[in-house]
Amino acid sequence: MFKKLLKHLSLAWIFLVLTLVQQYLFYYVKGLPIVWLTVGKYFGVYAFLLAATFIRPYPLRYFFLAFVFLMNYFQMAHLSYFGTQILPNGIYLLITQWDEIAGTIFVEIHHILIPLLFTLVPASIGWFALKKTKDLYGTKVIGILFCLYFIYNPVRTFVTGNTWGRQPSTRELAGMNVYLSFSYFMGRILPHKIMQGSSKEVSNASTELKLTPAQTQWDNIVVVLGESLTPHHMSLFGYEKPTTPFLLSQIDDPNFFHTIALSGGVSTDISVAFLLNMGFGEAGGLKASKGTHCVFKLAKEQKYTTHFISSQSAEQLRYIAPFLCAASLDDYKSLEDISPETLDHQAAEDIVLLPYLEKILNFDTKQFVIVHQRGSHGPWQLRSNPKNRIFPHDEKVGHYDNSVVEFDLFMKDLFTLLQNSKKKTLMLYLSDHGEALGQDGRWGHGQLIRPAFEIPLMIKTFNQDLPARTRIIPKYIPHYNISLFLADTIGYSSNQDFSVPVKDYVIFGNDIDGFAGQAAISFNPDGTYDFKVSN
Repeated sequence: MFKKLLKHLSLAWIFLVLTLVQQYLFYYVKGLPIVWLTVGKYFGVYAFLLAATFIRPYPLRYFFLAFVFLMNYFQMAHLSYFGTQILPNGIYLLITQWDEIAGTIFVEIHHILIPLLFTLVPASIGWFALKKTKDLYGTKVIGILFCLYFIYNPVRTFVTGNTWGRQPSTRELAGMNVYLSFSYFMGRILPHKIMQGSSKEVSNASTELKLTPAQTQWDNIVVVLGESLTPHHMSLFGYEKPTTPFLLSQIDDPNFFHTIALSGGVSTDISVAFLLNMGFGEAGGLKASKGTHCVFKLAKEQKYTTHFISSQSAEQLRYIAPFLCAASLDDYKSLEDISPETLDHQAAEDIVLLPYLEKILNFDTKQFVIVHQRGSHGPWQLRSNPKNRIFPHDEKVGHYDNSVVEFDLFMKDLFTLLQNSKKKTLMLYLSDHGEALGQDGRWGHGQLIRPAFEIPLMIKTFNQDLPARTRIIPKYIPHYNISLFLADTIGYSSNQDFSVPVKDYVIFGNDIDGFAGQAAISFNPDGTYDFKVSN
């Protein structure tokens, strides 16, 4: 009995090694960022594989043992072709645009063959190992339970609206993300499309976008992507408390511009996915699947070295990282890489990003950097250094305002760093979404209300004049238009004017497919806007 159990343990270990080596070796060869899972997650995968060694019949045992790396074949092919991970609506895109995709894939056959090589080798080794261990314990009951579980997930999504799998996570193995995306597609997206009675791909202004390579005048482009910052608690925008004295001192600088903008969503993963892939609304989710207009890809094509550096942990980035079109990203750093000494990730200080940023900007080549902050994300009482607190910290608003003071100090140090670089640099700051602070009894974000999607936008240039057309950016400019401005800065001309808000702009709730509600924006001639929420 002990020898047989040892064989079960060994077989599960062999398939775990094959699964991990396949994924991480492919990432290494392709130059993709490798994000390790937690130790607990690896143990969970091993437990899954160990249970699968008790399945009968043997072909079914092999299928579930090899399941994760077999599913990863599709993830690798998608990464090779699109440069992005598979989203549930990407499966829908594969179905509706198969002729177009197949026409390209079968010309660029390496997108199929290279991932196939990375799959056939572990598949063959795994089959050989299974053949050598046919005398293991096994029962059909366990096989039936496995099959029922894998059917259960899409059924649960259909019945309950469960959101597990609505987008990939870096805290799952790539092959498991494919299964989860498929489950969400089968349980949520496909029934929605069937009930709509149409398989026609949705479109909006973002799908009509055409970009043409032009010239860029910038040595470095630095995008500071904030977190949960509202303009309504910044003295720069008229708040009565002195939360941003440094930024307020910049107001008369001819190379400084600021206004209020509108985010693409009221949660980080949704708004970041739209912003970085130049989309919005339901069509924005499909654009994020393709990655055609991913800003990292655009920057790479214009000979910029691309960086994403964050003061958020790998766990906190798990739903953001899949939208960064990793195939075009040269450098990916989470908090663990930037500041491994930070033990409490909730209390990470954004200032730790600046030494690494300074190192990047000293390189001779052009740099495109997204500096991703922890910002004013809750818990607010952890978002400021005690020595910098100037407001009472016995109430929520005081905690939040102190986090804004901390942000102002960060921007002061950042401006000094960029000025000292002596290179022509454009800095663009915007928040992922806003934050409600008691208006109408609402707190935080995630709700389709003005405080949750009104955000600050700031643009500052160093060692080069601010582009004249920056001044015509109107108040309440959408995230999408900001991405148009960013493309212009990187060096692309467009068939759409970044200074003219798109007419069909919508802001999504907590779901990239729009199931969590959306707010349709209508812009008024007097420069204001109205919105209507629908589910």
